[in-house]
Amino acid sequence: MEKTCAMVVNGKVVDVGKWPWQVSILFLGVYVCSGSLIHQQWILTAGHCLQRSLEPSQYSVMVGVQHLPENGTRLPLSQIVIHENFRNFMSNDIALLKLKDPIVWSPMIQPVCLPSTKLTLSKGTLCWMIVWGRSSALVNQTAPYTLQEVAVRIISNRICNDRYHFLFLKDQRMFVGKDMLCASSELGVDSCQSNSGSSMVCQLNKTWIQVGVESWSFSCKRHLFPDVYTSTAHFTQWIQGQISNVRLISSACSALPGPVFRTGYLLLVSLGSLWLL
Repeated sequence: MEKTCAMVVNGKVVDVGKWPWQVSILFLGVYVCSGSLIHQQWILTAGHCLQRSLEPSQYSVMVGVQHLPENGTRLPLSQIVIHENFRNFMSNDIALLKLKDPIVWSPMIQPVCLPSTKLTLSKGTLCWMIVWGRSSALVNQTAPYTLQEVAVRIISNRICNDRYHFLFLKDQRMFVGKDMLCASSELGVDSCQSNSGSSMVCQLNKTWIQVGVESWSFSCKRHLFPDVYTSTAHFTQWIQGQISNVRLISSACSALPGPVFRTGYLLLVSLGSLWLL
């Protein structure tokens, strides 16, 4: 694994249990990517995170932990689903991991909500990138990975394409497609290469919604170049198509306790994930 991976420049270490859906993905016992719990048996991540192998037995995940490595339980997988039109970082960079056994929710382990295809985010919307990282880009650092948060704001795809114009192939009109989102920090805080699979979440109507899965970024400490994410709203129907054994009940959330359960949402009752209408 490259020494530059999974680093954050000036990110903030988060309080224990603040982002309870965050997952670390291990390949042969070594951290390779992040993911997020979207229900009791499924994890959302980036497609390119699984290019080392498509054999589920070679991967495991850790949930409910704050540092890596940590003596937490490693959960085995039973299935890997990469989008059928996945083209490395170019498009459809999304995948699902199925846990061998369903997990039990706790204060430290909870699912994140997912948007519907109708969700649109205005330029400048404040969101948070949740990553496993280190507080410095020093390549010789040996400190463990720590769960960190980075405040970012949404950038339009048009501006994002302008920033990455030099990557265009001949006659190519855009590099960042409709299945992608871009975001950048205003505070001089950014991620480095290979925080792949990390969730970008926005608080909408008092509910945390995962709007993006980190796909790629150009380089550390180059704030003119936004991080590029896979848009979860673009793939809502695809995700629902893969997770077919759920029941959707409209307006069920208003009957549940807590401020995040509000009328106007769909609850995946058998699995525990929320979908924004």
